[in-house]
Amino acid sequence: MRETNPEIGETAMRTALVIGLGLHLIASGAPARAQRIDPAPALALDHVGIQAADLVRSARFYGDVLGLKEASTPFPIGAARWFALGGGRMLHIVANVTVGAPHNRWDHFALACADLDAMIARLDARHIPWADMDGHRSAQRRPDNVRQIFVRDPDGYVIEINDAKA
Repeated sequence: MRETNPEIGETAMRTALVIGLGLHLIASGAPARAQRIDPAPALALDHVGIQAADLVRSARFYGDVLGLKEASTPFPIGAARWFALGGGRMLHIVANVTVGAPHNRWDHFALACADLDAMIARLDARHIPWADMDGHRSAQRRPDNVRQIFVRDPDGYVIEINDAKA
């Protein structure tokens, strides 16, 4: 018969034994549960989808202002315009007259270009406002040495434009 310490009590002794056994199993590398966890499949960005109150106005912004090339939609999906982002990736703009949520600079997608100064000149020539993350009119340098600015499309979506391709 096992002797218990009257100062600790039976419940405390059982708890200590269970904790001790658990620590032993962890230290020995034994799995807590015998269940297999499969690794997640590799993912890559395929496309970005946004909504536009005025599809024509948004298409002009992405095509004429930013210089993205419009692509054909491979199937009928209603009022939508697609733009190539490079590397087989696409921007899908879908007409929707509902008002979207307010967007801040943390909610954005990023487009990389080889010459950020040329893009800034292009935006300035079209009177498109741009700013750094804090709202100042200057390009900023990220910790990885990539320069970036932010613009808003006609529906308020925030777009980072950077020189990661340089």
